[in-house]
Order: sequence, then structure tokens, then C-alpha cells
Amino acid sequence: MSEKEDEKLIGTYINPLAFLEVDEPWASHLEKPIAPENILKYMCTPGVNSNVEGFIERYKEISREKTRLFAAPVEDRILEKLVWPLRHSKACYMAGNYLGTIALCGMVSEMVSILLYELSEFQINNCRMTTSDEKALWGSSFEKLGQDKRVKILHVYNIINDETQAHFDLIRTVRRKYLHLWSQDHDSLPKDAVRTFTSAAAVVVKAIGQDVREGKIYLNPPLVKYLERKGKYAPDEDND
Repeated sequence: MSEKEDEKLIGTYINPLAFLEVDEPWASHLEKPIAPENILKYMCTPGVNSNVEGFIERYKEISREKTRLFAAPVEDRILEKLVWPLRHSKACYMAGNYLGTIALCGMVSEMVSILLYELSEFQINNCRMTTSDEKALWGSSFEKLGQDKRVKILHVYNIINDETQAHFDLIRTVRRKYLHLWSQDHDSLPKDAVRTFTSAAAVVVKAIGQDVREGKIYLNPPLVKYLERKGKYAPDEDND
């Protein structure tokens, strides 16, 4: 058998990570500014419609959550750990980066569970639990526990109800199968990304609260105490 008969071919992406309009030496030969559509194309997963209409269509696909976050307090940690990552997860979906959506929703879910624990002001023997108490009781500080155990603790102590636990569990199980298992195919990836985002939005709203009465937004009372400790909350002088 000849060497030529032994040859086999396989389809190949050339420079799959390169943005040729920016990378050298190709960029040096460009005479025109980089077109916005080329930036959108690079941001999108190959094969995903990268025109403006495609972005808008995918925005509408993911913007179907029943529980919407329509207001958030201006506090750095809440914005950095919850709100902006949730917004970025939506933007990932718009670009066809469904794994990015799931990964960010997983992060948001973990941050919410830790925040809910902090808001609950857990006590033992009528004193707020210390990190040493947590280690003695659970083998680790609450923050460093696995997400599954965190959620079970929150549920057992009635900090979250069955519905919120189900949201947490959905996010964790979907994230695990896509981000940890090589055998997981991506046939249902967009649908699972939407489900994960919907649950992530629900748990964020659970933590923040946004009850509207007489044109005013009322936050969860435990969150109000948290904001007071951070110096971000001031009473309404009109109601003094």
C-alpha cells in the first residue's frame, strides 16, 4: 500500500481563536476601520447568526422569565456578584455562548446562597454563628461548602422554600453536566441555558425582594439590614 493511500483527511478550523482583523500581521494590511458586524461575528459561536436580527431574536428567547428583576440596590457587592453577572449571562446567550450563560448563572446561584445565609444571621445558643461554629457543625465555613450542601442547609432551616430549592438544584445540575462531563452532548444546550437563566433570575429576586406598594419598591427586610451595615440605606424622611 502506498503512502498516499494511507492518507486520511479531517475538517479543520484554521486559527479558530484569532480575530484576524486585529491580530498581527494580518491587521497591518487593513486599510479600513474594523466593521461592527465583524466584531459581532467574532463574539458569536461559529454557525450562529451574527447579524443584529439574530442578537435580538436570541434576546427575546431568553427574556421569558416569570420572575423579573426590575430593580436592584446600588451596592457594589450585589451589583458585582449578582446583577452584572446575570446581565452578562443574558448577553452570552445573545451571542450564542450558551455555556457562558450556564457558567455565569452557576456563579450567581452560589453567590445568592451565601448572601441568603449572611442575611439569615444564623444563631447557635442565641448567639450569631462564627466561622469556628460553622466548621464545628458542618466541617467547613458555610462559604466554602459545596453548593449542594449549602442549599440543603438553607432549606432545612427554612431560609428557602421548596420552590427556591428547586431553582438552586436545577442550576447546579445543569451546570454540572455541561461544565464537568465530557460525555454530555449539546443538543439541548440553548433550552437548558434559558432554564438556567430563568432559575437564576428567580433566586436573585428571592434574595433582593421587590414588592411594589403604592408606587414604592420594598426590599426584603434582611437585605435592608445588610445595606444598613454597608452604609447604603437611608430611611425615607417623608415617613419620619
